[in-house]
Amino acid sequence: MEKTPKITLNSEEKDFLFTIDSRIKSILLELPVQYHEILQVVNGSRFRPLLTYYGYKLFSENLNEKVYKSAIAIELIHKSSIIIDDIIDQDDKRHSIYTVHKQYSIDEALVITVFLLGKCIELLSEIDDSTIRIFSQMIIRMCQGTIQELNIDINVSIDKIKEILDNQTSQVIQNCLVIGMKSYDPELDNQHLAIIGYKLGYLFQLLNDCEAYFNPEFTVKYKGNHNFDINKSRKNLCYVYLEQFLSNKEKLRLQNKDKVTNIEILLNKYSVLKHIKNEVSLIEFDIKKQCEVLEKNHSMERLNYFIDYSIKLAKVRAGIY
Repeated sequence: MEKTPKITLNSEEKDFLFTIDSRIKSILLELPVQYHEILQVVNGSRFRPLLTYYGYKLFSENLNEKVYKSAIAIELIHKSSIIIDDIIDQDDKRHSIYTVHKQYSIDEALVITVFLLGKCIELLSEIDDSTIRIFSQMIIRMCQGTIQELNIDINVSIDKIKEILDNQTSQVIQNCLVIGMKSYDPELDNQHLAIIGYKLGYLFQLLNDCEAYFNPEFTVKYKGNHNFDINKSRKNLCYVYLEQFLSNKEKLRLQNKDKVTNIEILLNKYSVLKHIKNEVSLIEFDIKKQCEVLEKNHSMERLNYFIDYSIKLAKVRAGIY
């Protein structure tokens, strides 16, 4: 198995994340003492705040207060969304840490979600209207995507799945970079940066969807269960790739009790991993080309490094090397 890559942050990046962590922990102090150490909130890679930071740093060396507030707001939205996702998916763990509804209860988890979103609104009250609109549209689209997913048709097409992902992971990762840029200047617009974020978000979701199928040991450790979406009447990109090749008889085989074994057999039969690897390579190429365009006018060294690290990490988790 490929080794999990490690990230090396410079001193300013470490200081930025330390400040983000400290402020998030101080937010939890507004709750009763038993909620001061909500494991899924106080822990985490802070991947999205870092993307916000890198989006800002492309345009300015000197950090302002707005980028801190934007990064914290993005992280609070992310944490709120994973609390809901974990309840829907009935997951016991995330990053090998107990989910909020397991650490406490479903009722408490739902109230904590509303609290975090309330603090997000409070942070955004001091930010310009155009950036607030990006945040509000991001939350609305996340909810729309989840509703679409919960009501998905059994004969869903891969285009429909991609539309759902557009509303979920793709646009959120895209907005991390865009909001970072707009934290420096709300009037700025850069389609290359937006495309990088969008492609990166889609790539992460594709690889995430592969984890249960191609690296089940990691999924059990990470989630506390196999997390097969098909077992929950939900479908992800990996399964829809497979479904394109299946006969009606093979689709019926996936309805019996031994569906996990049948999926493994069919994934191998139709070389689904090969098709996914091809798409991953194409997306990586697209991201690289957009980064090369940005490099003409901006220092991309740290963002390039972070993108490379993030993709390698996602590939290892997915069992795709």
